[in-house]
Parts: sequence; structure tokens; C-alpha cells
Amino acid sequence: MAKIHHLRRTSILALRQRKAALLRQARLPPDLLRASFVERFTTCGKPNCACARGPKHGPFYYVVANLGPGRILKSLLKTPDQQQAVRHGVSGYQTHWERLEELSQINLELLRRGEPLAGAQA
Repeated sequence: MAKIHHLRRTSILALRQRKAALLRQARLPPDLLRASFVERFTTCGKPNCACARGPKHGPFYYVVANLGPGRILKSLLKTPDQQQAVRHGVSGYQTHWERLEELSQINLELLRRGEPLAGAQA
């Protein structure tokens, strides 16, 4: 769910300055991932294994991405380097998405006030 930015009492100048700052930050990092980093503990299914009664096997780390209706990509992350890369990529995507969301809300507020979206930038 998007964070709601309360902009109604923000001056047009401040809105335009924040918009300009967001646009300067808008460079896409090359390692973005629209996915989830998942930690799982599992049982192996062997009736005599300790995991059937106590602590589960794991943790196992996965990257999970929804590619569309009924299309889920799930991959086991075997090394700490892979795990760190996925954490970083997912975090980068979230940060970029939040900036896009704020930019959209600023543009909506400017439109609500009858201001042009392009043109006089701070």
C-alpha cells in the first residue's frame, strides 16, 4: 500500500522543489528486483527425523516473483552473496517505487490546484 503524502498545505514552490529533487534521484539502479526475499524452515517428510517433532530444517532463502496470474518464479538462493544481492535489489525497488509514488501524488496535487505539470521547475 502506498504511503499517503499530506500535501494540501504545502506551498506550490515546495511541491515543485520536491518534484525536482525526486526527478534528480530517479536514476534506475541496474539491480532492481520486483520480488520478495523469503526465509523458510521446512520438514523433510522422514518420520524419524528430528524436524518432525522439533526444530525444522533451515533457514532456506528464496527469491519469489509474481510474473502474472498463475506465474510465480521461485529460486533458491544458495550463497550469502546471492542472498545479499536479492536483499539489495528488493530494497532498491521499494525505494524507487516509493519515490515514484510520491512524485505521482505531487503531480496530482499540482493538478488539483490548477498548476501545469511541466514548465516552471525549481
